[in-house]
Amino acid sequence: MTTRLSLNVVATAVLQRHSFASLACQSIQLSSLNSSPLAFSCSLRHLGCKLVCTSSEQNEMPLHVASFNPESSDDPQKPLETVTSSPAEQQRPANLSYLKLGKVLDSFLDMGFSHAEIKALFSVQPKLLSHARLALVSELLLLGLSTDAILKALQKSPELLRMSPNHLKDRADLLRKLSFKEGSLNHMAIHCPSIFTLPQSRIEAVKNLLTEKCLFSTQQLSKILRTCPNVLLEDLDHLEYKFQFVYFRMGIKHREIVNSAFFQKSLAEIKNRHIFLERLGLYQTPDKKGQTQIVNPKLKSLIRASETDFVTKIACSSVEEYEIFKKLLAREEEPEWNKDGTLKVELSDVESDEESDTE
Repeated sequence: MTTRLSLNVVATAVLQRHSFASLACQSIQLSSLNSSPLAFSCSLRHLGCKLVCTSSEQNEMPLHVASFNPESSDDPQKPLETVTSSPAEQQRPANLSYLKLGKVLDSFLDMGFSHAEIKALFSVQPKLLSHARLALVSELLLLGLSTDAILKALQKSPELLRMSPNHLKDRADLLRKLSFKEGSLNHMAIHCPSIFTLPQSRIEAVKNLLTEKCLFSTQQLSKILRTCPNVLLEDLDHLEYKFQFVYFRMGIKHREIVNSAFFQKSLAEIKNRHIFLERLGLYQTPDKKGQTQIVNPKLKSLIRASETDFVTKIACSSVEEYEIFKKLLAREEEPEWNKDGTLKVELSDVESDEESDTE
């Protein structure tokens, strides 16, 4: 038995010297050491391998590689330390074959994820089972999302990893009905990944509001959702009022609303700019025939201009004057309350209401 033990130690040293880690794991066996209760441990620290044999193990037992870190071999995330982000190492690491998560990591590499992307991917919801992570990412890939879009979507909305593949399939079918294609899905996943977690009833409610109440066509609806996916997260009443303001108060038609990406901006910012121009005499609400006495600036330029460009080039004013105006406008629109918490109402308003009731 001593001779066999010596041979095993020598074989281990030779294999260690030549870095044949996986060969060592398969070649060094302790099956012959079964004459008495014996615990034999051979530690290859820089390889992270640990051998343990007891009298209860009667048959052949090859080396088991638990982890690259012998002090935390139970941590399922440690194998990811071997996935390097170095740009010079583009080939699949040979040691993945004997990692605990080797097969899963191989699958991600086959999908087109880089080593750096895999490490980032496993840092999201780290306690999630690796096979569940693989199943969901595979489904996102089938939807037509790129690896970059998938990673950014999961980092922005980690709750996506808790969804079932069937839920994703249903959501994909709904988005395709709304004319979403691969390119727009990538944009949606990066900028508004929560669309995949929203209830279908919510998406249907926004769709009905924009097509039935606001009278946008199906094609216009699709463009609004692609360019302004944040509308899916807005309060429905607020969204309807936002449309009414631009349509009735500003006199803008559907086509110009859609092409200007109007829904990307907040209503407060749009009102500030519109009313500021209106009081300067630079904007006029069109009449019933859509005519004005002055040439109004286009909605697209009014929305997309930076604040400095808007003030100096469109309003022909100063930044200081615009800042003072915004503060005064906020005071005008702020409701006044009595000390008892009730809304303060002007006497003239009450009298006019009473007169209308008597009539």
